[in-house]
Amino acid sequence: MQVRKKSEADWALEILAERKEPIFYSELTQLIAQRMGRPADVPTLTSIYTRINLDNRLIYQGDGYWYFDASKIYREV
Repeated sequence: MQVRKKSEADWALEILAERKEPIFYSELTQLIAQRMGRPADVPTLTSIYTRINLDNRLIYQGDGYWYFDASKIYREV
């Protein structure tokens, strides 16, 4: 079985599950970059934000805060 690399959205889900509360987008993107070992520069953070914005498991709560929809989390069996 091939192990797949975690995506930005996968890291976001992990962080949000640990916190159990919405997180402001700038903090979330910086935490994702840190966990991925990527620089926290503007192009990287913009790319991360774009990728989490495209994932339908993550929900924009308004006022810059993100959370996740636990009913849509994929779990390997």
